[in-house]
Amino acid sequence: PQMTIETYKEQINNPHILQQTIDELKLHERNITRSGLKSMITLNTIKDTNLITITIRNTDKSIAKDIANTIARKFSSFISETAKEQAEKSSNFIRQQMEIEKANLDNVLLEYKKYLAQPKGLQELQAEFDSKIQLLTKYKSDLLDASIEEQKLRSGLAAARKLLSATPEKIALNKSLMEEPFLSQAAAGNIDGDIKDAFTNVKVQSEEVNSTYTVLADNVNLLTVELAKITAQKSNLQLEIARIQKQLESLQVDLADKQHQDTIMQEKVRFANDTYNAFLEKYEEIRITKSSAIGDASIIIVSPAVEPMNPVAPNKKMNIAIAAVIGLMLGVFIAFFIEYWKSSDPKTAGLSAGRLE
Repeated sequence: PQMTIETYKEQINNPHILQQTIDELKLHERNITRSGLKSMITLNTIKDTNLITITIRNTDKSIAKDIANTIARKFSSFISETAKEQAEKSSNFIRQQMEIEKANLDNVLLEYKKYLAQPKGLQELQAEFDSKIQLLTKYKSDLLDASIEEQKLRSGLAAARKLLSATPEKIALNKSLMEEPFLSQAAAGNIDGDIKDAFTNVKVQSEEVNSTYTVLADNVNLLTVELAKITAQKSNLQLEIARIQKQLESLQVDLADKQHQDTIMQEKVRFANDTYNAFLEKYEEIRITKSSAIGDASIIIVSPAVEPMNPVAPNKKMNIAIAAVIGLMLGVFIAFFIEYWKSSDPKTAGLSAGRLE
């Protein structure tokens, strides 16, 4: 218990302390009772300090010293015993409350364990949400790459088509008749030289497929196919992005709800744990208090009482001086009173008047 200096001061005159002092010093043999002992004690607090002065007035200076020191010791022991008694009561209450809080903590932990065992827990939802975010980021990156590739293919296809349109599909060739493969093979061994020369001088015109045109056409077809692929890929990526975004919206709702539930559960666990730890800490403090002399720890006898060198009472010189002053004042008062009495007596007043006549 926390007590002020005034509370300590009032506790010094406790009947229990007074009786213990009487018993220890056997003051009852001197016919000193609790009320008599209390009348001997003067308690003062020194201003702006936490000091208490115990003053004992007695005709025997040795007894006065012993009483002051014994009261100081008994007071310290009384505070320790009171604190231990209070600690014992508090300890019993806190131990009971600890058991209640321990049971409450166990129930909360069991509830939290059941919550964590539920399907689609917070961690699972968080992991799924993170994976969806990563996948969405990848699809968006792939869509950007596909858009760039599509632009490149469209530019390349436009250039190829332009070049193809400027390239003839066939080209005209002027050949001699003997350059025809069929005639050349047929006349290889059966035609004499003059006839061969005659065929050679005969010119014919023919058309052949332009190889450049063919290459360009193949290139245009290839670019068209690639463009179709990349366009389809873009379309698929856009569909996947839209699907994942919709899933993320649903996951965000579930995740927010789960996070709210998790926060509530963790707060319940934290509160129950903190409450139990607070009672446990207080119980340990009280256990230490019970095993220690708190009076000796909080109360120190700074200056034990010693026998005085000179008695504080009676002060003979002061008493003589006071008696002289009082005697003088009393004499003057009596003189005035006698004079007043004589002057106010009728018989005395008449006699005086006759004499004057």
